[in-house]
Amino acid sequence: MGFETIDEGFLRRRAALKWTPWPEDVIPLSVADIDFRTPREIKEGIIRALDEDRTPYGAYSGDPDVLEVVCEKLNRVNRIPATVEDVHMVPGTMFGIFVACYHTLRPGDEALICPAPIYPPFIENIENAHAVPVFNSVDFSHNLSLDLDDLKRQITPRTRLLMVCNPHNPTGRVLSGEELEAVGQIAQENDLFVFVDELYEDMILDGEHLSLASLSPDLFQRTLTVFGFSKAFGIPGFRIAYIVNRGKHMREIRKRIHGMIVHTDTLAQAAAKAALIHGDAWLSAFRSHLKRMRDYTLKRLGKIDGVWCPKPQATPFVFPNVSSYGMTSQQIVDYLKKEARVIVQSGSDFGPHGEGHLRINFATALSVLKEAFDRIEGALVKLS
Repeated sequence: MGFETIDEGFLRRRAALKWTPWPEDVIPLSVADIDFRTPREIKEGIIRALDEDRTPYGAYSGDPDVLEVVCEKLNRVNRIPATVEDVHMVPGTMFGIFVACYHTLRPGDEALICPAPIYPPFIENIENAHAVPVFNSVDFSHNLSLDLDDLKRQITPRTRLLMVCNPHNPTGRVLSGEELEAVGQIAQENDLFVFVDELYEDMILDGEHLSLASLSPDLFQRTLTVFGFSKAFGIPGFRIAYIVNRGKHMREIRKRIHGMIVHTDTLAQAAAKAALIHGDAWLSAFRSHLKRMRDYTLKRLGKIDGVWCPKPQATPFVFPNVSSYGMTSQQIVDYLKKEARVIVQSGSDFGPHGEGHLRINFATALSVLKEAFDRIEGALVKLS
């Protein structure tokens, strides 16, 4: 579990979305992939599954031994009283976003995003359903807090779906219990179906994560929550996640999923099981490393004139404001690519409320971050 170095040769060969597209003098801090090898415990879980010849069709909702482990975790960690009837293994959290929109939205409906800015597939899947995304932004001037009065004002007779991201991508905010209680009450008062993306629950650096569906039986029945493994365990290639909901919505969602896929890959499910049973030591060490990288990143950004960055409580991201340079987010991205040979992501990719910001992924080794921020600082000093 050493995080002091990365295998750059391996990453440039295999990390097809993050490292492979760029020349060897470019450092990518953009795509949400960590720069470390898969934990040995997960590899061993897949090898065991291979030896068991898990090649015939499996159960529609997931292999029974995997569902049992998932339910134990949901009850113990998330305080969601799930049984195997409430859980469905799916090929990645993006699939969960798609299913929520596919199940809920019809042309002309509105989906209210809380909070914005937001992971781009939220917006894309709403629009693919010919519905309209509506944004409830975090308050950047008040510690990324939620504007609950604005959330209420945004609801119209066309609002069908409330979409929540907690921990929040891209800002790293973790919603408080009081905020979640208020969001849940708003959903109940307006009879809204709720989707919650909790992918980054294992990457909490400060504070405590709480699942919205754990707050009441009614919220469990009106909330579809998706959990995953790709970020904290570095296995996005396995495409494995799970959704949880109780009651009529889950029964209908199961039917819809069966019309699209037979079931999620059995070896990917074995990876998920191994992560849940044997992944605690990895997570503890990785979170400690991430916290050091978060603090180093904030220290470096704090020394650059014209940059302001809120402190993330979770995720491997910072979301600094660079609007003082008088350029759009994409123009800053293009400038850093050319002048610093560092790749970051434009805040505008996360919707209109992300304009003026950059998303930077710090889930790498300290030596990589140091070189990247030496270059970024040098380039931005020229602008200021």
